Amino acid sequence: MLLIAALQGGCEPMKSTASKRRGQNPEFVGGPTPLEEAEQLARRSVKGFKADDRRLTDAFEKRIVTMLAHRDPLRRAKAAVELGEFRRPHPVDALLLAAGDGEPDRTVRLAAVEAIGWIGRKDCALSIAERLHDPAADVRIAAARVLGRLGNREATEPLIGALKDPDERLRAAAAAALGWLRDGRGLKPLIRTLGDHRGKVRAAAAGALGLLGEKESVEPLIRALKDRDPLVRYLAAGALTQLDDRRAVKPLEALRKDPDPSVRKAAHSALTKLSALFKKGVVLSP
Repeated sequence: MLLIAALQGGCEPMKSTASKRRGQNPEFVGGPTPLEEAEQLARRSVKGFKADDRRLTDAFEKRIVTMLAHRDPLRRAKAAVELGEFRRPHPVDALLLAAGDGEPDRTVRLAAVEAIGWIGRKDCALSIAERLHDPAADVRIAAARVLGRLGNREATEPLIGALKDPDERLRAAAAAALGWLRDGRGLKPLIRTLGDHRGKVRAAAAGALGLLGEKESVEPLIRALKDRDPLVRYLAAGALTQLDDRRAVKPLEALRKDPDPSVRKAAHSALTKLSALFKKGVVLSP
């Protein structure tokens, strides 16, 4: 079966012929495993398997992969979740197949994308990046989060493109992911994103700029300290804490009078850190 064969592959999703077989088996899109046996194995706890029992874990994995071909989308989604919890790298091609355009159910695609994130295959970044164009917003958002988790900088350009998505949740997720990738190519796009019309997106961009740690973002982050959204001000203060730059001192001192208590606390924490660096003789950027 195609999905079982996928266990032997790399990270590139294969084209599915499952739709041609859908009517040949009342239980599965295509696969030899009886439904009752597959269900029984799917219900068993992965935690019950010993790490050294290779044959049993291999058998479990193959049965769950088979469940990805079940005609019921809820069962396919459950199989994807099980594989993610199992956290073995072998079924990633089968999961990419389940996450792809050939899978009609968005819940299955979402579960498959999340599962690949739990497995942690960095070489799958470009395949996951294709899901940034999924018709379902929640799948696009999950893809962005997984790309940040995988940490493969090959995803930088696709994530930069996602900063223009009409869904603010995806723009925020893409901004956050760019921070985790710590790729300098994301610097200017993130600075531009500080001007997004949604506070959630501006806040994510501010936090990401702190992770990048580039001095070019100091002035834009100082301006963000006056943002109308308190979350943006809070995260901008935190980002400036990570940049260790003298220019941030006076704006942060002014922020200690902010009407929002969490923002005042962030300003105080930032100034405390900068003061500690002064005392230790660390030369801050002018």
